[in-house]
Amino acid sequence: MSHSSALEAIIHGYKDTKITNYLGVSGHALVVVDFLETFPDEVRLMWPTPLSLPKVLFFALRYYILVHSVFAATYGVPTGMSPKQCSDSFLRVALSSIITMIASEGRRLIMSQLLILKKLTWTRLAILFIRVYAFSGRNKKLLVFLVVQYLAIHASAFALLYKFIKTVHFVKFPIDHLVCFPAQSKNILLSGVFALLLGSVIIVMFIMMYIAFRKHRNINNALITIFYRDGIFYFICLSALATANIIVNLAAPSSGMKFLLVQSEVNIHVILSTRMLLHLRSWAEKDHWAGRGSVTGTMAAFEYSTRLGGRDLRNISAIQFEKRVTHAVDDTTDYTMGTAATDTRLGSVSTAYAI
Repeated sequence: MSHSSALEAIIHGYKDTKITNYLGVSGHALVVVDFLETFPDEVRLMWPTPLSLPKVLFFALRYYILVHSVFAATYGVPTGMSPKQCSDSFLRVALSSIITMIASEGRRLIMSQLLILKKLTWTRLAILFIRVYAFSGRNKKLLVFLVVQYLAIHASAFALLYKFIKTVHFVKFPIDHLVCFPAQSKNILLSGVFALLLGSVIIVMFIMMYIAFRKHRNINNALITIFYRDGIFYFICLSALATANIIVNLAAPSSGMKFLLVQSEVNIHVILSTRMLLHLRSWAEKDHWAGRGSVTGTMAAFEYSTRLGGRDLRNISAIQFEKRVTHAVDDTTDYTMGTAATDTRLGSVSTAYAI
């Protein structure tokens, strides 16, 4: 490659990397906005509940993503760093992965920035796996299958990711004051990681659809409906972004543009996975109060004052940004329903609080 061609490639790589970094910074802003918006729901729905694995994963994701955003910004935003400084910045982000590893797998492994992005993905996948297991009635055979699948697919992803990291190299460019971006990498390996992630979620979604058909198809319960609706929405978003990442990794003309959607996928899916749990617990709380039957006195006045024309003004969906419209509980409802229906409602409420 001639000197002029190399210089042109560096300039294009720099411009593409800046676009990628700008998109990453906007994702960090979205994380902060989401945190501030849903913090009251977190205090009300998560803080008082007993300690559990889903709760630990929830807080690990929700608070570590803020820390990770700082580390990611210190790598992507500064200019003029040497190759060693770029490598050190990668290492600092890798060390922060320990926090996420405690939440997901409990193992200590130091990798590069791309590993921490992947580890965040695995943590939110763990939440999805736990949700499917809980709503299967905690089937032991399904638990074994989920564990084996989780380990097998993500061990393969670990191997591909490690090979990819070995191909990433930083060099000293002839132009000063550039942001860090690799001069060389074998991105088809990273596409393989996203393909494994996509395959894993597709399998889990088919399992969830099978459970819905076999176990819950004749049950008219709001919580179960919310669980499956949010799960499908989550699956669509994850599938779309994983597919987009595969395409961008393979088709982008420069190394800077190949990482365009990686940080966006992490930010969006951490937001969705935590909102899914908040949304489910919000509906569990609503269903719990509805199951108590009629109330009187101060509580009755509060219930009446928060409803207007069938619109529940207290509740905002934790999975959607717009207001949720719900119907007021029919006062003529027969609360002496059969034992099976009652058990279904109580079981779904307790399961929702468990996850």
